[in-house]
Amino acid sequence: MIRLLIVDDEQIIADGLFETLQQLGHLELDLHKAYSGMDALKLLHDARFDVVLSDIRMPGMNGLELLRHIRSTWADCRVVFLTGFNDFDYVYEAIQNQGVHYLLKTEGYPKLISVIESVVEDVRASRQWSELVVEVNEQMEAASQVLQKEYLLRLAGGDSSANRETQFVQLKLPLNPQLPVLLLAGKIRTNRDGELDYTGRSRLGYSIQLIVERHLSPAMTVKSAIDDLNRLVCFLQPQISSIDAEGAEKAFEKISLFAAGMLDVIQQAIELSVQVPVSFAIADRSVSWDEAGRAFARLQYALDYRTSIDAEMIVTVDQTSEDDSRSGADNEEVRLILNKLGRMDACLDEGRAEEALTLLSQAKDVVARLPSDDVGMSMEIYYRIALSLLSYMNRTGIAGRQEEEIDLSRLLRAEGPDSLPFAIEYAMRLIPELLELRQHERDRSASQVINRIKDYIADNLAGDVSLTRLADIVYFNPAYLSRLFKKTTGITIVDYVHELRMKKAIFLLEDTDMKIQDISETVGFTSATNFTRFFRKYAKSTPYEYRDAARAKKSKMD
Repeated sequence: MIRLLIVDDEQIIADGLFETLQQLGHLELDLHKAYSGMDALKLLHDARFDVVLSDIRMPGMNGLELLRHIRSTWADCRVVFLTGFNDFDYVYEAIQNQGVHYLLKTEGYPKLISVIESVVEDVRASRQWSELVVEVNEQMEAASQVLQKEYLLRLAGGDSSANRETQFVQLKLPLNPQLPVLLLAGKIRTNRDGELDYTGRSRLGYSIQLIVERHLSPAMTVKSAIDDLNRLVCFLQPQISSIDAEGAEKAFEKISLFAAGMLDVIQQAIELSVQVPVSFAIADRSVSWDEAGRAFARLQYALDYRTSIDAEMIVTVDQTSEDDSRSGADNEEVRLILNKLGRMDACLDEGRAEEALTLLSQAKDVVARLPSDDVGMSMEIYYRIALSLLSYMNRTGIAGRQEEEIDLSRLLRAEGPDSLPFAIEYAMRLIPELLELRQHERDRSASQVINRIKDYIADNLAGDVSLTRLADIVYFNPAYLSRLFKKTTGITIVDYVHELRMKKAIFLLEDTDMKIQDISETVGFTSATNFTRFFRKYAKSTPYEYRDAARAKKSKMD
């Protein structure tokens, strides 16, 4: 949507330009008009405009003064000046400014339309991705730490993306996707959560990461991240690009020995610097990236289970054998699937049904393999799923409006461990249904908005039916409303208004004796001349010719 402002102190000219440009539906213009430079300035103060079409010689504030104000407020705005033959001095000054065009008033509407089409094309071209790539890259650079953190946590959560190498390059991660990785996990125990605000918690987390990375980086490549549960995960690799299998094994043994030997030093440094106890668990061997989620789950279990002994524990976790105090394999599976289920909310919100169903299928398999007496872990997995679905229904408003179609009691009631696989199957059947209901809700809401807009236009054809006014009625952004209307109806708002005006004009010509001037005003035109020009284009005849033909046809039928 291109916002265009017409400025001319002669009202009949401004209105004529407005009505002419209003018929250019293919340009998707959001048109506004002002009858003086000062009126234009007020509109420019309240909203952004892409193009200003202005008379260059006006009383009070002339076009050049208006141009200076435009440049100070909306530097990218294009300006088209309407000039006379004796305005050379004005034109000469105007064309010194980039993005300024001029048009002789004597050149007529075809030339005007051609110039406006060219300017609009230029505006749209400036919005193309080619110009945004540089800015996006700069923003990505500034946000790289945040993006790296999110991706590292996804890897720790068991995300085995097929395009891992591309992600590493794009995020500028200093790790090698071709080499294995050694996992180090930490559990931060702080009693100061109630005293720390978001900034304080973030500063604490970054301080711990910095201490860990500075102590380990002289001997290895290390990247770390801390999740919302104060869990630290570190990815460690030798500082080499490529090595053979034998060399890799020795290199990882070396960094594993170094890291394990430095953990007590790191603990002391953290305690002295931020006065927070941290427990560490380090894997006894490197794993592939596809195994990273499972390895991190095993480290998590070791930290959660064994830190009940001490808040500053350091432990090496065997990645091959099971823990002898509880079923290590079971806990590993449960931790891994719970980490993966953390992606459920995003899957539902973004409509990724296939990914969500895959997660639930994996959860069902884990639950089926758990011992029958291990009810707690099975129930935790199931209710994590159930709460994700319930949260989605509440966020989208489905729960309150679709009570007959969704059995919430069945979703939130699990009879026992034997019934959990069947309960998960019900949740899997529910996901496509929920996403479909959500789409129906969106379509219904969109239809309500569009119908309200159509009703308003029908009742106010002679009044203000500009895009800005219509957007105000439904509290939408004008550009978004324009896109929604076209997506829902298949035509632009401008074309819809024009069609409605012409149809009403035809009705009034056929069924009433109203004068042409009165009809033009009734359907929203400011002059009979403009109305006649647009009616001829629509009906292939003037309003007078159309009325005469309609009456003649009616007489023959009578």
